[in-house]
Formats: sequence, structure tokens, C-alpha cells
Amino acid sequence: MTDLFQWHFVWEYLPRILHAVPTTLLIVFVGTVTGLILGLIIAMIRIERIPVLMQISVVYVSFIRSTPIFVQMFIIFYGLPMVFMLFGINITRWNVLFFVFITYGINYSASMSEIIRSSILSVAESQWDAAYAGGMTKLQIYSRIILPQCVVTAIPSLGTSMVMLLQDSALAYMLGVIDVIGQVKILAVSTTHSLEGYFIAMILFILLSIIVEKVFGFLEKITRTQNKVTSVV
Repeated sequence: MTDLFQWHFVWEYLPRILHAVPTTLLIVFVGTVTGLILGLIIAMIRIERIPVLMQISVVYVSFIRSTPIFVQMFIIFYGLPMVFMLFGINITRWNVLFFVFITYGINYSASMSEIIRSSILSVAESQWDAAYAGGMTKLQIYSRIILPQCVVTAIPSLGTSMVMLLQDSALAYMLGVIDVIGQVKILAVSTTHSLEGYFIAMILFILLSIIVEKVFGFLEKITRTQNKVTSVV
């Protein structure tokens, strides 16, 4: 057991693995922002029932949610350059992180679209009728009435999805990204001791997940309080 796990490797690995944490957080941040934007667009297409685009979005969401993210990652990494080559554009020299960003953004957008769509549909129809009766446009209804309520409803699910995205980010090393797991792999090869690195990675992912949950819990309390104040006013 002593040879299998040695604490001095933990302290030796820790600074180098911590150095890779920003890359993991960057993947999560860009994937979250991209997923939210695409998810909102997809949700609005389905809610407004835009012809053709609605059918495409249904197939898109079904495909993304039915396939593993590592499969999507390799399809994008190898398939996207082939598509661009058809137009005479060579993207094979792109930084591999761009392909990772695209993968996680697309993957996250499918679940985000369902969260946003269900949050919007949960708003009582009577509020729509009252807003229309008051002379508000659809854009005003969405921005002033619907979306503020949706944020409160969606925040818990958004937090859960972000924690899942954080955990899924561990697969980015498969494309050669030096994130937390990628750094662990490098250290394991150079020292033949991998358990210590995975132990550190486990602790880091647990701590980061707790932080994300606490942040979204705090945001939920703030938005609920503001929503109540707005309702009273």
C-alpha cells in the first residue's frame, strides 16, 4: 500500500495540478455561456413554433441528449475541419481548445434549451393575457414579465447542469488539453504514480462542485427576494 500511494507525491503534484485548474474553469465558463445563448435560441424557436427551424431543433436536441459527449467531441474535432474544407477553409491549425469549447457549448445547449423552455411554459397564461390587455408587445412581455420569472425557476437546474458540465470537462484531456485530468495523466506517465494525482483531482472537483452549488444557491435567494419585492411593488 505504501508503494501504491505516497503522500509526498500528493504535495509534489499539487502545485502543477492547481496550475491546470484555470483551463478547466475556462472550459466550463465558455461552455456555459455558449450553451445558454444557443439554448435560449433553441427554446424560443420551439416555443414560437417557427416552421422548419422547430423540426430541426427537436432533432438537434434529441440527438445531442442521446449521444455521449466524448462521441460528440471526436465528431466535432475530426468532422468540423472536413466540413470547412469543402469551402476551402483550413481550421486544422486551430487550438484544440476551440473544438472543446464548441463541443461543450453544443452539448450544454441541449439541456439548457429544455430548462429554459420548461421555465417559460411554467408561467401562467393569464399573465400573458393581462400583459397583452395592457398594450405590451411580445418583446416587452418576455423581457419584463416572463424572463425575470424564468430566471428564478431555472437557477436550481442551471446550477445542477453546470456541476455536470464541470465533471464532464474531465474528458477534454482526450483531445490533448492540459486541464486537471490532462495534467494528472502527464504526471502519471513521468512518475508511474497516478493514484495520487487522481486523488487530488477528486478533491478539486468536489470542492469546485460545492462552490458552484453554493453560488447558485446564493443567486437563487437573491432572485427570489428581488422577484418578491417587484411583485409587491
